[in-house]
Amino acid sequence: MMTSTNVPVKAVLLYRRDIMLRDGAVLRMRALTADDRDGLLALFNRCSPETIRYRFLRIITSLPDSLLDQLVGVDSSRHVALVVVHGEGADEKIVGVGRYIASHDQPEVAEVSFLIEDAWQKRGIGTILLDALAETAREHGVKRFAADVLADNRLMLSVFRKAGYGVNSNISYGVTHLEFGIARSERAELRREAQEMEAERASLSAVFAPRSVAIVGASRDAASVGGALFRNLLRWEFSGVVYPVNPNATAVAGVRAYPGISDLPEVPELAILTIPANKVLESARRCAAAGVRALCVISAGFAETGPDGARLQTELLDVCRASGMRLVGPNCMGIVNTSSGVRMLGTFAPVEPPAGNIAMSSQSGALGLALMAQAGQLGLGVSSFISVGNKADVSGNDLLQYWESDDSTDVILLYLESFGNPRRFTRIARRVARAKPIVAVKAGRTVAGARAASSHTAALANSDRFADALFAQTGIIRVDTLADFFAVARLLASQPIPKGGNLAILTNAGGPAILAVDAAEATGLTIPELSAGTKDKLRSALPASASVANPVDMIAGACPQHYRACLEILCDDPDIDAILIIFIPPLLTPSSEVAETIGEVLRARPDLTKTIAAVFLDPHSPISSIPAGRKAVPVYAFPEGAVAALGAAVHYGTWRATPPGNPVEIDVNLETVNEVIAAHPEEGWLPQDSVEKLLGSTGIKLLRTAVARSSEEALTAAQSIARNSETKVAMKIAAPAVLHKSDVGGVLLNIAPSEADAAFKRLAAQLTAHDIHLEAVTISEMAQPGVEALAGITHDPVFGPLLAFGAGGYLVELVDDVIFRVLPVNDRDVSEMIASTRVARQLEGYRGSPPADTPALEDLLHRLGALAETAPRIAEVDLNPVIVHRAGEGLSLIDARIRLRAS
Repeated sequence: MMTSTNVPVKAVLLYRRDIMLRDGAVLRMRALTADDRDGLLALFNRCSPETIRYRFLRIITSLPDSLLDQLVGVDSSRHVALVVVHGEGADEKIVGVGRYIASHDQPEVAEVSFLIEDAWQKRGIGTILLDALAETAREHGVKRFAADVLADNRLMLSVFRKAGYGVNSNISYGVTHLEFGIARSERAELRREAQEMEAERASLSAVFAPRSVAIVGASRDAASVGGALFRNLLRWEFSGVVYPVNPNATAVAGVRAYPGISDLPEVPELAILTIPANKVLESARRCAAAGVRALCVISAGFAETGPDGARLQTELLDVCRASGMRLVGPNCMGIVNTSSGVRMLGTFAPVEPPAGNIAMSSQSGALGLALMAQAGQLGLGVSSFISVGNKADVSGNDLLQYWESDDSTDVILLYLESFGNPRRFTRIARRVARAKPIVAVKAGRTVAGARAASSHTAALANSDRFADALFAQTGIIRVDTLADFFAVARLLASQPIPKGGNLAILTNAGGPAILAVDAAEATGLTIPELSAGTKDKLRSALPASASVANPVDMIAGACPQHYRACLEILCDDPDIDAILIIFIPPLLTPSSEVAETIGEVLRARPDLTKTIAAVFLDPHSPISSIPAGRKAVPVYAFPEGAVAALGAAVHYGTWRATPPGNPVEIDVNLETVNEVIAAHPEEGWLPQDSVEKLLGSTGIKLLRTAVARSSEEALTAAQSIARNSETKVAMKIAAPAVLHKSDVGGVLLNIAPSEADAAFKRLAAQLTAHDIHLEAVTISEMAQPGVEALAGITHDPVFGPLLAFGAGGYLVELVDDVIFRVLPVNDRDVSEMIASTRVARQLEGYRGSPPADTPALEDLLHRLGALAETAPRIAEVDLNPVIVHRAGEGLSLIDARIRLRAS
């Protein structure tokens, strides 16, 4: 991005976020202020002489007032400082500070320095501060950092060299001078992600694998929440130590009880609170004072109940943040870990899931437990389960990173009702899904509340489409029903990911096979013609009346030996990626014999990479899965469920096999962006000249346009725009509030420049019929023909800015062909969103028309995304129509509207 000297400092002054250290501890990072003078002095006094020498390149024993003045004299632009604090309020303590000071002579270069308290060193604070300072500096036009480090300060030198920014260095008189660019790099991003994952894993170890647990509210009443939960832990023989905390009991279930957390013989790693909501806050404070690492608050009565509960939840989170405790819930059902080394049934419900390779998170506690119970009935094993409740702290983002490196988990299931931080979720899920499939049910497909649409982009937007965009970008398998949830999970948990979409169907009945074929084609699977060699082998194994086409119909008299022979032949066919086996029991062949035959065939092929599923239409002897060595074959009740699962697995496999996208760097003139934004502090539509400036800051250009406010001005403008007497112009009402200009007669096309004055009067008359007074028009040259598209930005309060693309023109809402993507986007996101629309067929060349300039369209979408990222106050951008000309001839932007949110 281009350098700017006019960047608002408000964002830096309000900078405040939670950070997680390498060992899982949670601290808070914020901007340094003048009020931190005493805090900095206290930090200096707690640091060792060696740490002070490393920071100031010499030994100093005190901080004089003049130096303190310099250290707190930040301006949130040229001189920026961030502090890391532990504790809250009067107990807050600065444990680290990082700063950069930009050079007056070279404003694109800034000197960076750090001071970390000895007790908090080697835990990742320096690297976190460096990343945060680099991000802030980039927004202020700084491009390089410089630092002077004593040659024996190996710890700080390591921080710089491992950060991934490409450091250059030289040594002079025992001081190493470092300089490096701070542009985003793949190496730095990979390092940051690895550090974040390591921290998350350490942080949640106290949640999923604590060595000791305290149940605050453990009761002698086995039917109570606290009583049932405590007994479940004992019954499952939890591998650690369990402490019942109850001030009114000497023992619970035969185990000595303790009146409070401070009375325990050791500090528990996890405390589960089953007490009334009005007592939770004080109990949490006691846990924090004792050094408990994680809380699970079962109690309800928080944000789900209204404003008072929300305030109580905020106070609870503040207590946890100040002490570094992780918080599960509140208003949740607990935590389960089936690992033999943990055995934690930390819930009060009478559900005991079998051990397995599926991790499950549910925002709805009761539904989550029902899902666990259903999983057990279907033979699905669970590695861990967590009910996140109100998600005050621990959310899907954290869980994905924990399960990413969990050796016991191969498949991740999520029941979601809302997104906390969709942008972070997108970044994490995109990475995790490349290693482990994620299946999600997102509740709330219907629009919760209608709002008046003020642009084409907004009219086509809703939260469920945004959720679809997020899932498409990240490779998450979205299902609509709980039945599909388990259907897909069963296949992924027991079978390899399909390498392609070629499906073979083996059946003893034609009807179910036809249903399977219809479902397969609707899902996008292919039922290929079998090779001649495969057909010959099948003919030799089957009676003459059988069909060796695909589906392979062995007819009703097929016995287990027929299933064996045909399945072996299909397994050996290299052109087949997946096999669906259908069985309806005739009078003489029980389901168990066919199931055993299938298992024997697959056990003899332990390295088979084909995906196998079965349908047994036998209500009298239901089978949920067929053991097949290291794998199992999921058995479904109906063909449609099996095919839906296979289709989801194929689409996921295709997504995972496609290389990940790359970011596209776009230069944005920050000075122009900030100038336009600052000039319009109120919410509303921008005037045309501001629209052109804002779009131009990223290199997006409209057709040459002039504004006219009278018939005389219209004549002059049209003649200045026209290249020659043959050129025709278009005239439109210049009123951002008028969305559908053509509906009110606000558009005139193919006007000769010499007739522009008369056209102005005609347009005014047409608008009068709709009670609209014509104040101004825009006049532009008529664009060359091409494919009409729509491009835009819309801002959602949950998902943030989203990029939109689809078919354009005045029928855009009727056609409803639009795709959204959560920002930021990479090159794959943009190419896939274009390909996912129906208008893509026109762009490729439809019915003899030439292919359109898709690369120019991709470039436009990347520039729009960069603009939205740079100017977060943008509420809507509506470019409609975008005329995409033939390949190599670019595109024309006919109409552009931008609306800002209030500052």
